[in-house]
Amino acid sequence: MIPNYFLNLTFKQSWIKILNLKVLFCVLLSLFLISYSNASESQDELIIRAEKSIKKISTLQAEFTQISSDGSYAIGKLYFRRPFQMRLEYNVEQPFNLITTRNWLIVDEPENKQITNYPLSETPLAFLLEEEFSLTANEFLTQSMIHNGLAEITLRKETGDRAGELILLFEPNQMNLRGWKIIDAMGVETKVTLQNEIYGGDLPNKLFGRPIY
Repeated sequence: MIPNYFLNLTFKQSWIKILNLKVLFCVLLSLFLISYSNASESQDELIIRAEKSIKKISTLQAEFTQISSDGSYAIGKLYFRRPFQMRLEYNVEQPFNLITTRNWLIVDEPENKQITNYPLSETPLAFLLEEEFSLTANEFLTQSMIHNGLAEITLRKETGDRAGELILLFEPNQMNLRGWKIIDAMGVETKVTLQNEIYGGDLPNKLFGRPIY
């Protein structure tokens, strides 16, 4: 027969092991929750910083390169004056300009002396031109991450106008806008990369005027 003191010792050792495992589990769970909380706070902070960066833009001019997954490629110039006003000049075989007003996107074809109007609300970048700009509006899901040295703010909308994804790209230290990617409802991805940015310069009103032919 096994002595009682040995049974008691074995019993105590078993409970000590179980207790140690419980303590270890609690420590690991706490570390996971702290890590998850810090990651969430970091994502939220990234979104807040990006929103502040856009809001503080008065004017921005830059050169841009646009590449699409359908094989198209273009270069041009961007002129941006918040709120409402943006002009994209495309230097392609048949040049054209995209000009925004408070309510309209104007497609200007100078060689054909032709303009076409589209509701601004139907364009992916419309919210950038809103006076009350927000990256956390209820109409889309907002996520953030650091990827390939850039801060990415993803805005996803499943249905309706502007359905698809808009990914804003920022330099993560100063949070200067570096470009954006648009993935439309058909899955076509278009990436615009900005170069030689100038912030706060004077932009003449004629850049944003409606062409008259």
